[in-house]
Amino acid sequence: MLIVTTIHFQLHRDCLIMSAPHIVQLALRIASNTTKVSDYLVANNLPQPSFDLNTPLHGAVPKDEPEIQALRQSVLADTAELRDLMLGPRDYLLSFVHNSLLPQQAVTRFGLARNLPVGSETSFAEMAKSSGLSESNVRKLVRCAVAQRIFEEPRPGVVAHSAASRLLAEDPGVHDFVATCSDELWQAAAQTCNAMAKYPGSEEPTETGFSLANNTDKPMYEFLSDYPERSSRFANMMRSFTEGRPFDLKYVTDFYPWEEHSRGTVVDVGGSQGFVCVALARKFSSMSFVVQDLEPVITEAKENVPPDVASRVSFMTYDFFTPQPVSGADVYFFRWIFHNWSDKYSIKILRNLIPALKPGAKIVVSDAVLPGPGEMPKGMEVRMRSFDLVMTSIQNAKERELSDWAELFQNADERFEFVGATCPPGSNLSLLVAVWKGS
Repeated sequence: MLIVTTIHFQLHRDCLIMSAPHIVQLALRIASNTTKVSDYLVANNLPQPSFDLNTPLHGAVPKDEPEIQALRQSVLADTAELRDLMLGPRDYLLSFVHNSLLPQQAVTRFGLARNLPVGSETSFAEMAKSSGLSESNVRKLVRCAVAQRIFEEPRPGVVAHSAASRLLAEDPGVHDFVATCSDELWQAAAQTCNAMAKYPGSEEPTETGFSLANNTDKPMYEFLSDYPERSSRFANMMRSFTEGRPFDLKYVTDFYPWEEHSRGTVVDVGGSQGFVCVALARKFSSMSFVVQDLEPVITEAKENVPPDVASRVSFMTYDFFTPQPVSGADVYFFRWIFHNWSDKYSIKILRNLIPALKPGAKIVVSDAVLPGPGEMPKGMEVRMRSFDLVMTSIQNAKERELSDWAELFQNADERFEFVGATCPPGSNLSLLVAVWKGS
């Protein structure tokens, strides 16, 4: 009888939720899912979410619990939607503050977090002395940062670390991610519309918001190479961005039928240190691999190839804007290459493969696929489309929807047959496949 009563109550509750106004549905779902997350944390003796100094710096919800992570993502999406609805169109538009990155830029550029030992307290005057800023500017910057949960002000005029500022002080990857976004990328974004107006329809990496912001006629990566500190910071930002499950190599090794190419050869074009090929070589013992990249990268990679796969993973200096030198390979693999380039240059990269391709050769691409309209929650979609704009602002490059990928291969050569894309669950990158149908 108790079981029947419980089921009846749950059905009644679900019916009430479904018949309630949308904002009430959101609120009820937020409450329910938040309670489930909290109950999980309590049951596993884990701390509740907080910005206190000693809270888990990478979040209270474990990354290796998919069900709990799914609840977390649901709460984030629903709370964002509920906030926007409660604001209404006018207040929603007015909520975008153009200088919201200014405190983060100041904290990283002037060392405000790194110069404060964790567990200690300081004053605005002391922070001014160590940063070279005026005390007045420190006060206004830090108090705005406190409002963003970066730092705490336990007593008027006294500054201490929060969990967020502690990360900026102790984690170089997080620090350089915030510094690059609030400095290099923010300034490039501010000039992107100006670049679009000055260079209508440009696909050139030298005619971008980044170019105008830095008064340069060099592509971004070439420009940054002249400034080792900025270049290193950008590299650390990318390393921090790609760490973790969404970019795990298992999504490459486990979600494409590599066994179809047993005893074949895979060419990893722009393969950096050869991480993908090493992982594949350890899983498929009868395949051979060639890693291609520019000379400085290959020189370093050759010195670090693991001994257990050294006989099957070779390295070659190659610029993918020149004809492909390895003929007859089974697979030509590109991981996160094409999103760095406009269609003009991506087509050139593909066409440079053609003289080397044998009939049936596969082009396998690990890259992002933008969703179609309404295919995912707005919060997730805006992050992906914002990254598309980042690529425009720094390279005149782009993220692509599935139809864009199909068109890219078609425009490169009609003998490329675009097969489609698979997005492994949990991955930020899809696996796209095209087959060469030429002779």
